[in-house]
Amino acid sequence: MTSSPERATEERIDGRRQRTQITRANIVNAAIALQNDGHMRPSMQQIAERAGVSLRTAFQHFPEKHQLTHAVLDELTRLNRVDPPPTELAAHGALDARMSKFLEIRCRQLEGLTPHRRASNSMIATSPLLQKHRVKVRQRYRNVVETWFEAELNALPDKSRRKWLVAIATLVDWEMWQSLRTYPSRSVAEAREVLSLLLGAALKQMEDEARSGTRR
Repeated sequence: MTSSPERATEERIDGRRQRTQITRANIVNAAIALQNDGHMRPSMQQIAERAGVSLRTAFQHFPEKHQLTHAVLDELTRLNRVDPPPTELAAHGALDARMSKFLEIRCRQLEGLTPHRRASNSMIATSPLLQKHRVKVRQRYRNVVETWFEAELNALPDKSRRKWLVAIATLVDWEMWQSLRTYPSRSVAEAREVLSLLLGAALKQMEDEARSGTRR
């Protein structure tokens, strides 16, 4: 059975659309891979070579560098999505296990983000795009923290809850991770251990405050 001319046209369009999506993804992934390899500001030529496309093709898909930057940021955001805690860890009584699981995920992500965060930090002062993205990322991770520690946060009055949410989200931000990993240099395991102590102390103080408020 032969395809109709209309069907054949649709298949050609779908094929071109799929090839376009694959090529764009390859270019974005090449830019990410180069930053992972230590190239803070890879050139379009380097990106094209890594993606296996011509420089002309790279510019056809991303005529302006900020368009590629935006696509890279979107992909990094997708890759670093954090699901809510499993049901068995969501209860207040499972705090220790939940904190351990949260740090396992968060520290792995923070370490993976390091080359990209260093690259963006070198450009953020003059890039409104990066500034806006940074605000969005921090809000998104504040929401993640709120989801993972909802049981403890909900025991607090609203004003105190807001302050503690900001405090904990700041504690597990990349800047803290970078401080723990460098000057002096620490391994990932050592940095995670210190972060666990800090987060554990903050959560305990938060619980003490909640109990004190209940007694009053």
